[in-house]
Parts: sequence; structure tokens; C-alpha cells
Amino acid sequence: MRHPHDKFIRIELISLAFVVLIGLIALIQGFILLLFLGFYLLALGLFCNALIESYSHRTVQAGKQLLRSILIIVFTTFLFFQL
Repeated sequence: MRHPHDKFIRIELISLAFVVLIGLIALIQGFILLLFLGFYLLALGLFCNALIESYSHRTVQAGKQLLRSILIIVFTTFLFFQL
């Protein structure tokens, strides 16, 4: 039997794997747009983690992860439009 939140766990793990891959490519090649994409994928992973925590009735941890996700999205968008 599958875990009820299996799709969120998969999305979180896939996004974190892509963050590592894209982050390494961005550091080696120096592409700033890939760095921004990596930050957005990191925010997606944190958002999925917040959903998992919320469905597990851990509201404090879910709130912290959601706040981290929102802050990363806001700061990355701000930096994107500044550069």
C-alpha cells in the first residue's frame, strides 16, 4: 500500500535532486538564470515538505517550511528583477 502523501514526497525528492544538479551546473558554467531556477526548485521542495507536515498534523513545522518557501520565492523574484 502506498503512503497517502507519496506524490508530495516524490516531488520533494525530485526537486531537491534537480536543485543539486542545476546548482552544480550553475556554479561551474556561471549561468545566473540556472541559479534562480535552482532557488525556485528549492522553494518547491520546501513547499511540498510543508504540505507533508501539514497533512501529518505538525502545523508548527509546516508553517516554518511554508514561510521559508515564501521568503525564498520573494527574495529570488526580487533579485531576478534587480539584475
